Amino acid sequence: MATTSESVPFSELIQHPRETTSRLDRAETLRLVRRNQPDLMLVAAERAERDAEIFDVTTRLLVGIIAREPAPEVLRSSVLGVFAWTRFLPDAAVDEFLAELVGVARASAEIRNLRPVAQVIVEWQHTAEIHADPELYRMLTREFSPEDDFGPVDVPAQPGQEAG
Repeated sequence: MATTSESVPFSELIQHPRETTSRLDRAETLRLVRRNQPDLMLVAAERAERDAEIFDVTTRLLVGIIAREPAPEVLRSSVLGVFAWTRFLPDAAVDEFLAELVGVARASAEIRNLRPVAQVIVEWQHTAEIHADPELYRMLTREFSPEDDFGPVDVPAQPGQEAG
């Protein structure tokens, strides 16, 4: 039975590629630990394809369930069970989050790229953080007046250029 993951220094892969990659017989993934850079994950193509297929099937099931129009309170309680922070969102925002999440997950499954799904979740979580803080919510949603205008802003310099 394979373990979930093992960690190895990235240099081990460079110095002993055959021995290092043979660890994938025991572990489903290898975390390649790098100094001063994000770690990398090494995974067998078969596993990556299987995971993508499972994500695709799960997304299609979710879309199918939602298409049957279950009671809104069932969907909200399900979302709350997975994303506790949705408690801070207004009901209409929870519905909007769910619709966006399902739409992006479906599109992401088709192109086999999970990054957009993660981005939607992070963005809505930040929205919930704003709703959870009444003072921050007030500051971000207040009406601005002409007195709030601090004038023109200089165009930022491109990297390697002097500001002018």
